[in-house]
Amino acid sequence: MLRSIPLSPMGWLALLAALGSVALAVVAFTLPSVEDAICPLDGDHTLPSGRAAELCDILPETQPFTSATWLVVRMVVPELPETGSESAHNDHDWVCAEIALPVADPPPARIVVQLMAEPFIRGEPAPGITQSIEAYTIRDGVCIWELL
Repeated sequence: MLRSIPLSPMGWLALLAALGSVALAVVAFTLPSVEDAICPLDGDHTLPSGRAAELCDILPETQPFTSATWLVVRMVVPELPETGSESAHNDHDWVCAEIALPVADPPPARIVVQLMAEPFIRGEPAPGITQSIEAYTIRDGVCIWELL
C-alpha cells in the first residue's frame, strides 16, 4: 500500500519529520511548565502585609566548610515592594514562624526566608527580579532575626 503513494525519498523524509514534530509537540504539551519546575510546591498564603504569596520551595542546604544545615524557604510575592519596608520584614518573620518552624525538625542552624517577585532557579542570577532575604536562628522554638 505504501508503495502506491507517489512520494520521493525526500517526500517520505519530510512526512516522517512532520509526524515526529507532531509527536514532540504532544509530549511538550503534557510536560509541566518551566515555572512549575522552578517552584514545584504550591500553597497560597496571605502575608501579614496583605500581599498574596505562593510557597515556592523549602530546601535544606548544607553549608560548605561548617556542615551546618540551613533551611531556605522561598516564596513568590508578585507585589513585592522594591525597597525594604516594615511590612516586608513582618512578612519574613511570619514565613519563618508559620511555614519554616513547623517543618524544621530538627531545628537547622539558620532559617533563610527569601521573598521574590517572580520565580527563578535557586543559585542562578536573577537581574531585574525584586528579592528580599532575611535570616533567622532558632532559640526556644522562636525565630530570632539575624543581620546578613
